[in-house]
Amino acid sequence: MFSKIYKTSLAISLVLIILRVFYFQVIKGDYYREMSLNNYLRVLPLGGYRGNILDRYGRELAGNRLSFSIQVLPDRIKNRNEIFEIINREFDIDIEDLKNIYKLKFKAPFAPLTLVSDVDFEKALFLKEKYRNISGLLVSENIKRYYPNSTVASHLLGYLGEISEDELKELKSYGYRFSSYIGKSGVEKEFEPYLKGSDGGMLVKVDNQGRIVEVLSREEPKRGLDIYLTIDLDLQQRAEELLSPYTGCFLAMDVDSGEVITAVSSPNFDPNLFISSDNYKISQLLSSKERPLLNRAIQGEYPLGSVFKLLIAVAALEDDVINPEDRFFCPGHFNYGGRSYKCWKSSGHDWQDLRQAIAHSCNIYFYNTGLKTGINSIAYHAGLFGFGQKTGVDLPYEKDGFLPSPDWKAKKVKERWYPGDTINVSIGQGYLLVSPMQVLRFIAALANEGTLLKPKVCNSISGELAYKREAENLLFSVKNIKFIKRAMRDTVNSPTGTGQIAKVAPAIAGKTGTAQATSGKPHAWFAGFAPYDSPRIAFLAFIEHGGGGGYATARIAKEFLKYYYKKSGL
Repeated sequence: MFSKIYKTSLAISLVLIILRVFYFQVIKGDYYREMSLNNYLRVLPLGGYRGNILDRYGRELAGNRLSFSIQVLPDRIKNRNEIFEIINREFDIDIEDLKNIYKLKFKAPFAPLTLVSDVDFEKALFLKEKYRNISGLLVSENIKRYYPNSTVASHLLGYLGEISEDELKELKSYGYRFSSYIGKSGVEKEFEPYLKGSDGGMLVKVDNQGRIVEVLSREEPKRGLDIYLTIDLDLQQRAEELLSPYTGCFLAMDVDSGEVITAVSSPNFDPNLFISSDNYKISQLLSSKERPLLNRAIQGEYPLGSVFKLLIAVAALEDDVINPEDRFFCPGHFNYGGRSYKCWKSSGHDWQDLRQAIAHSCNIYFYNTGLKTGINSIAYHAGLFGFGQKTGVDLPYEKDGFLPSPDWKAKKVKERWYPGDTINVSIGQGYLLVSPMQVLRFIAALANEGTLLKPKVCNSISGELAYKREAENLLFSVKNIKFIKRAMRDTVNSPTGTGQIAKVAPAIAGKTGTAQATSGKPHAWFAGFAPYDSPRIAFLAFIEHGGGGGYATARIAKEFLKYYYKKSGL
């Protein structure tokens, strides 16, 4: 539907341009041909400006504002050094830097070239009057992208950048030109065709110094379509405050619709920086060891740790290889094949049934259960919940994660699958890698008792619903899933549960995870749903090298849910 709207708009724009070309070339052809030969005519592009990006309540996340810039017309410059000296004097920009900018941005003699962006209004008026006789120097106005909340939701929104040569070759027929800005990541990239708008232009008469003396024709630029996201700005900001000291992500999703209401990745960045053309700061951002441009929610691939025990429980119950009442003894270690595997509690948990093992996150119980279930069944059930594949969220560059199997190991590692591999996978370690978004929808499927949802961040485009709810019924035993949900409630609300720090009213259900990393402290996970009695949202807190999952991540979840409950009137 929206592709049709976009193509229709494009077709109308092309017809208008053709009619104008016909007018100027045929009806007024002789007059303008003579002026053109005398070099009096110039076509100045007027860039189309982008549609707004708004949260679920219509609050602006990305918009547009009037901006002034200092430009030069290369074919009209009589003394380039004089212009560089003026800019150096007025803006304190090193002349060598100006020469480099000029060299870097030069595309063609007739194409305006921007040397200084974001000049304030008063300064722009002052310079326009003071240097009106400097040939080739322009003070121009244009509409620029603006992110009013700075770093908030930056990974979700993405950023803009100047179009590359390869992109221009591909997209030139859609109205892009040398200096066009285009979505490079996030919603800005995913919905570029709708957000873009269409360019206009002016046919102007200029004097011998390049100054405009008459506007002969003007085609107004058009704004693109508005994108309404599923994000709640209030919840997004609260989650960003809570996660800001850490490297990781926080996600929350409606368990019935799949709408993502909060999507935070930390550290974040300010998308306005990419509009300012501050090459030094952009270079710092790109080279940062903290990788602030990485959207950890969909591009991060991590070991999951004990949250994966919930999947082992589902597979074991569905295959009927265990009963919930079956017990295993935990002395703190598990000997198998001449090797000892540890429980996180070195003194052991004593005898544990399934409900206790989930609440206490007992490794020994799941080593036994994983071996009884077998890797093929574990991989099969994990695949049903979407592990090892993209979730299909409407954002670019999503990663698959990795779901290991005996076939994969035989082909790629050239080794057979050992029981020790199954033991490691049974507690979410070994070869298994997941993205946080995969884990979130797994938890949502438990909360809604068997429906796997496709997450989405775009709700509508210019008021028209963008996507239908996409869901798959997994046909698991509701009885089994209800049992696991009760055990997740115990994890938080039992005095001995590993997630008791997250206890809040109304009661929630959750699962902690502490995943060993290749270096440094373990990664910390805490995932669950709320409220327990009538689930509305699934949530996930993840901190890289955050230590135990029952501490910092559980605290973040608790504080977020307190705010969510207050805002929702629960």
